[in-house]
Amino acid sequence: MTKHCKVSLLFFNKAIFLLPVLFGVFLWGCGGSKEVQPPPGPSATEMLQRQLTNVKKENESLKQQIDKLQQDNRIATARAAECETQLAELREKPAAPPVNPSPAPKITDANAAYQQALVLFRQKRYDEAASTFQSILDAGNSGIEDRCHYWLGECSYGMKKYQEAVGHLEKVFGYQRSTKKDDAQMMIGNCYSANGNKVKAKEEYQKLIDKYPASPYVKQAKAKMGRLK
Repeated sequence: MTKHCKVSLLFFNKAIFLLPVLFGVFLWGCGGSKEVQPPPGPSATEMLQRQLTNVKKENESLKQQIDKLQQDNRIATARAAECETQLAELREKPAAPPVNPSPAPKITDANAAYQQALVLFRQKRYDEAASTFQSILDAGNSGIEDRCHYWLGECSYGMKKYQEAVGHLEKVFGYQRSTKKDDAQMMIGNCYSANGNKVKAKEEYQKLIDKYPASPYVKQAKAKMGRLK
């Protein structure tokens, strides 16, 4: 066999041997070059099924809300009916007779009545005490009118009728020999202080200090003026 034939035979044998290898590499390369496909999305049937489920949930929620509203409406209707019944009963009842105020006590002894009124005042029965003091004034000529006006002011103060109290207390100054003037001046300051009028309260306390310097209320008035700053 010639040398050329031997070379051709050797080349042919190698080619036969490499052919499967090359074919496998080709297949692997082709397979590896393919793009990865995304997973398929939900089908139209699945989407419709989901929508149906959501609609059912919304429907159930609406049913519950309607049931709650119907229940509230029944309760409101029952309450309205009950109110109408009570209103009808009230209309059928006869009107209560007016309550006549207790008549003012008749004064036969002004001094005794005055002491009784002071007892009522100390018991904080201001209405009854004021009625008695007023009866003494109405009777006249008792000699204690200035003191009755003062205590009427105290009664009004106790009932938190501060402006009315000032009106009674100011009448005390109309009596020349009254011993309640410094008391009345102190209480006027207290009325304005309790009413929240600090400026007027300090003015009235200062009047007490200026007009009645020997009064036992001076020290108290100064202290109250200091707290009103």
